[in-house]
This record gives sequence, C-alpha cells and structure tokens, in this order.
Amino acid sequence: MTSFEVVFFDLDHTLWDYETNSLETLKELFDDYNLSGIADVTFEQFLKKFGKVNDKLWDNYNRGLIDREVIKKKRFEKILKAFDIHKPEMSLSMSEEYIKNCPYKTNLMPFTHETLDYLHKKYPLFLLTNGFNDVQNVKIKNSKIDHYFSGMVTSETSGHRKPSSEIYNYTLSLAKAKAETTVMIGDNLNADIIGAKKANLSTVYYNPRALKHKAETDFEVSCLSELSSIL
Repeated sequence: MTSFEVVFFDLDHTLWDYETNSLETLKELFDDYNLSGIADVTFEQFLKKFGKVNDKLWDNYNRGLIDREVIKKKRFEKILKAFDIHKPEMSLSMSEEYIKNCPYKTNLMPFTHETLDYLHKKYPLFLLTNGFNDVQNVKIKNSKIDHYFSGMVTSETSGHRKPSSEIYNYTLSLAKAKAETTVMIGDNLNADIIGAKKANLSTVYYNPRALKHKAETDFEVSCLSELSSIL
C-alpha cells in the first residue's frame, strides 16, 4: 500500500451535503415565492426540475462551455419556464437568494467531522473544488470544517477546472506535495477520480449510493468512516 503524505478532498457531495442543503433552500424559495399559487407545480416537481437543470449547467461549466454568470442567470429562468412562468426579474431574484442563502446551510455528509478530525492529525488536508471562492469559503466556515484544512484551491484561484491535470498540479505545488504520495477523495468519477488519475494521484471514490461504474480507482468507500482503514 502506498504511504500517503497529503490528502486532497472534494467539497460538495463529498463533505458538504449539497443535496440536503440545496433542498432546504429550495423549499424556502418555493414557499416564499408562492410558486404553487401562481403555477400548476408541486415542490417535488420543482425540485426534480432544479436537479436536471442544475446538473446540466454544472456539467457544461466543468467542461468549460459556460461561465459562472450563465449559471447565475439561466438556472432559475429555465426552471420557471418549464412551468410556464415567464418572469425574468423573479428568476434573477430567486437565483440571488439561492446563491446567498444555500452556502450558509450546515448539513454535512455522515461522519465528516469524525473523519476530518482523524485525518488532519496525520496528514495535511487540502480542498480541491470547482466551486467559487466566496461561496465555498462560506460553506466551510459556517459548517465549522475550515480549521481542518491547510488550504483550498478552486477553479477561480487556479484558473483551471477539474478534471484538468492543471488544477491538480497547481494544488500539488501549493501543498508542496508529490503526486505519487498524494490521494484525492471525491464523489465525481470524471472530475475527482479520472482527473486525479491523469495527474498521477491515487484516488478514493466516495460512492454512498453504490452506483455501478467501470472507472479505475484505487479505493472505493460508501461512507467516510471507512477512510480510517485506508489512511
């Protein structure tokens, strides 16, 4: 087994519970804007549509096809139009509130604190995320996990996005680490696992839903608590 010296973590969906935090924020927006009163839509339909639109936009962002402003301007516009709500000002207002409020939610994936408490005593820990500086900083500070990390690299600070090897090399340089003794932990097969592999890092695929896949990964866990048997 490789003797690791540095650990890189993804943030959203790996440590910070994006799904739960987003759901709570969306329910507040759905009620505050009385969407069920102005359109034939249930919260479940609204939530499902958000998931599809949001995943597509982020996939395009990760592939370098769009920038941050497109996500901000188009996300809720596309969602509302799906329910025949054509109110540009409302969609922008909802977008601003979502971006403002969601990062302050503090739900984490199971065993996040316990795992980080264990790991940070043994290794320098770094966050490596395609999220935005201001948003990601709010998340880690309010969920009280910022003190575990020696640094955080985002697509904004590095000028590159996962899965590009450039962002991994940038973070290795920041951490003064070697690829062969560094491990990347994340939930996204393309961005976190394949991307890290291209940069010659070892990988741990965090797969809590036990999704089937054919990607090559060094380790796979369904719960963060399992990392203690690897690292």
